[in-house]
Amino acid sequence: MSLLWRERLLIALAPGELSWVRLAGRLKPSVRAKGLITLVPDYGARAWDGAIAALRAQSGQWAHDALDVRIALSNHFVRYALVSRSAGVSGAEEELALARFYFGKVHGEASRGWDIRLSSAPSSAARVACAIDSALLQALRDSFPASQRPRLTSVQPLLMSVFNNSRRLIPDSGAWLVLAEAERTCVALLKGRNWHAIQNIKGRFGDVTAWIDLIERERWRVDLKALPDTILVHSAQAPALPGRTHGAWKVAGLQNHWPSGLLPTRDGAYVQALSAA
Repeated sequence: MSLLWRERLLIALAPGELSWVRLAGRLKPSVRAKGLITLVPDYGARAWDGAIAALRAQSGQWAHDALDVRIALSNHFVRYALVSRSAGVSGAEEELALARFYFGKVHGEASRGWDIRLSSAPSSAARVACAIDSALLQALRDSFPASQRPRLTSVQPLLMSVFNNSRRLIPDSGAWLVLAEAERTCVALLKGRNWHAIQNIKGRFGDVTAWIDLIERERWRVDLKALPDTILVHSAQAPALPGRTHGAWKVAGLQNHWPSGLLPTRDGAYVQALSAA
């Protein structure tokens, strides 16, 4: 089988559930199998212990399959920062050190044990820094050893996974991105293809009214003269939200394309796993 046509195993890890979708085909993907596991609350000492335990319990069923595994991590497991360009800082090593300094100012000694990555961006633009526990990343690698099948090909924070999968839907004038999960919502602002704000907020924001209220609050933190009026939502509560006007805001869903075998009216719980595609 050509590696270009390997089946994909898309996995989403969150504190309350593990979801996965197995896809065949690239141009017209179809679902070969899927699974959703509700996790035991407060399992283990770390927020992600329950998700890793469930993943390891499931991994045996794929042990001999030629699959490309792509994982999206809940924003419960991720910290974000916008790192502005700084005079005198150049090269990947110095830029990464600056990002680690940003996290250290906010989170202190805990940030020493984090794996930090930076997004690409134009030379003058701020970059998104993402941080996860290094132990979590190692646990994912251990779940899919490089010498065995399946093959782990991607681990991404949910924000970056959604952005990379949906960037063609973001208008040139920019938009607010809302990633709503159980007990956490991430809000990000893009304008002119540049990142201007990111807030990863604990709390329940489960409908359009709550999302607009959240944006209304966050907009005052942004020092821009003209802000986008488009809100793009990624949420299991509204997996295929049709575009509508709500007062001054235009609100629409991001997950508009569904593989054969999944329906947004029935399978919204798999929206995070699909973002890993």
